[in-house]
Amino acid sequence: MPQDYYSDFRAYLGELEKRGRLHRWRRPVNKDTELMPLMRLQYRGIEDGKRRAFLYENVRDGKGKQFDIRVATGVYGSSRDVTALGLGCDDPRDIYEKWRDALSHMHEPRVVSSAPVQEEVYSGARLKEFPVTRLPSPVEEPGFSCGIRVTAPFITKDPDTGMRNVGMYSGHFRADHKLIAGIARTHHALLYHHPSAVKRKEPLPVAIVLGSLPDITYVSAANLPYGVDEIAVAGGIRRRPVEMVACKTIPLEVPADAEIVIEGEISIDAMERSEPFSDYPGYLMAERGLRPVIDIKAITHRRDAIFTAILVGLPPSESNGISRTCRELMLYNFLKYSCNIPEVLEICCPEMGGGWNWWVIRMAKSHPTKPKQALQAASGMDTTNKIIITVDEDIDPKDPEMVMWAMSFAMQPHRDAQIVTGKSPLLDPSAYALMNNPEERFFPPPVGCSGLLIDATRKGKYPPVGLPKKQFMERALEIWREEEMPELKLRNPWYGYTLDLWTAQDDELAEAVARGDYFHSVEK
Repeated sequence: MPQDYYSDFRAYLGELEKRGRLHRWRRPVNKDTELMPLMRLQYRGIEDGKRRAFLYENVRDGKGKQFDIRVATGVYGSSRDVTALGLGCDDPRDIYEKWRDALSHMHEPRVVSSAPVQEEVYSGARLKEFPVTRLPSPVEEPGFSCGIRVTAPFITKDPDTGMRNVGMYSGHFRADHKLIAGIARTHHALLYHHPSAVKRKEPLPVAIVLGSLPDITYVSAANLPYGVDEIAVAGGIRRRPVEMVACKTIPLEVPADAEIVIEGEISIDAMERSEPFSDYPGYLMAERGLRPVIDIKAITHRRDAIFTAILVGLPPSESNGISRTCRELMLYNFLKYSCNIPEVLEICCPEMGGGWNWWVIRMAKSHPTKPKQALQAASGMDTTNKIIITVDEDIDPKDPEMVMWAMSFAMQPHRDAQIVTGKSPLLDPSAYALMNNPEERFFPPPVGCSGLLIDATRKGKYPPVGLPKKQFMERALEIWREEEMPELKLRNPWYGYTLDLWTAQDDELAEAVARGDYFHSVEK
């Protein structure tokens, strides 16, 4: 694990490049037609372990305009290795306990008087010089996207209590100094802070942070319990206080080491219809619902700034890579420590489930009640989860075929599956595709949406796994390598092992057969 967390976003990019995890695009790239399709090729054609972050250094738009701001994509969630580095871990297996350590050793932020993110300030009369379209936000799905947006950490505070929230939301460009807030009603900024602003009859200040260090991005996407200061958790990740600077036009503080900040106010009454956009389910959100307006009051940035574009949409994508990892971190910590289920060994929220709709919990065997406890606790952790599965510790939750094996031969639907209601669909179109009333999509009558809990752990005694024993497979592997056969990517299990239904006599008979004494079993 690196000794010191990165000093700023540029130091982080330097570390990615040093480790071969960053590719620089120096050729001219059209942000409206080429930039995100290049990133899409990587997600659709390269396995997770080989994906890289991209830094576009020569960005133009569809009309040929050249931007003086570079664009970085994939820097937070292009692969599990990149996400681990963003958390300050060399090994992705270390991220769970790193998250636990951050929650246990939070650092309150420290306010500073000046900051790199305010080297250039556009506010007041000067704001006219910087329409929001000076930011090189790319078209995410050319041919289908009906607009452009920023997806980044949004900072708000409760006007009454001062409680801060940092959430991963989106701002859709609507005019030179106006955005539409892409914030779900169940998210803290709209669920708690905006209603307080409405009661006070005052707009809600909001700061959008681009080019933050990865810890800020991850805590914003983690859906931490309301009341936990995400900035203090980020301090726990970097093991030092996050330096914050006061905004120029609104009563909020932002990370001093960020690249770009948009300062604004979320209106308490002005709403506008959004245009179709892509999101984590992998479909365009085409319902054109009404969303609050954000009036931009200032834009500040570092000199030679870098714009961070987070690709959202059909998994795998960067937003899903971030979301799934944050969901795994939260769920692991919640089940293992808050719910006192030490049998929980690993969590997997597969990319194709968007990080929200498919969770697999790997568990050690103990008391038969433990898988059910984990299922119920996980279901209660969030209102939007859909399918949750528990598997035994020899099942790799990241391997969908092994999970399929467990579901096929370690569970009975009538006994081990349970449907629960009272769920919210978030953006899952299967919940509201047939509804005419847009209000019903948030909680379809009469009992909302549903979730499926599946205990796919083995019950009772099982025979051995039907593969050759380890020593025979290891010998075969030696021969394979001696003959310089093609490189193998072995998937667990790649050798057999006993479970319950196997005796010493069975072992004796099997060893005799392996020695060539085929009829030893008949004689016995």
